[in-house]
Amino acid sequence: MSIINKAAAIGGGVIGAGWVARLLLNGIDVSIFDPDPEASRKVGEVMKGARRAYKQMLPGGLPKEGKLTFAKTIAEAVADADFIQESV
Repeated sequence: MSIINKAAAIGGGVIGAGWVARLLLNGIDVSIFDPDPEASRKVGEVMKGARRAYKQMLPGGLPKEGKLTFAKTIAEAVADADFIQESV
């Protein structure tokens, strides 16, 4: 299996945001596409919870977090992605 450096997420609802959180907290950059104007806020809420949970599970500290970007189109989100997660 090849190393995943960049992932794309299509959909940022409950499941999509969960994937985004796990990828980011494992140091993987993620580009997400979700047309919902509230997507950034919703993903942010999931990230807060995930960070809290990871700190409890990994007392030695978290790895460097990946970079999150919000894409305007699916094509933009998946460009150069090593892994694509569809959660629509």
